[in-house]
Amino acid sequence: MSKDSHAGKGYGYPSDVPPNHPDKPEEIPKPAYSEIPQEVSEEADGEENTEGRNWAILLTLFSVMLVQLAGIALIVWAVF
Repeated sequence: MSKDSHAGKGYGYPSDVPPNHPDKPEEIPKPAYSEIPQEVSEEADGEENTEGRNWAILLTLFSVMLVQLAGIALIVWAVF
């Protein structure tokens, strides 16, 4: 089947006429927010977030150690 087999049969759109999509709006709606803040707030560095940060570090270290132990256990199980 050649690429010209649909030529002149009404398939597709001519290049000078854009397709009419009835489900798309005529105008692009504006975003709901006004601006994205460029500055980092001072509250992010406060003492309030240190407890959650500490728990996240401990959980990460624990999971890394658990994966290491599981790897060692698999090696021992495979060898012996």
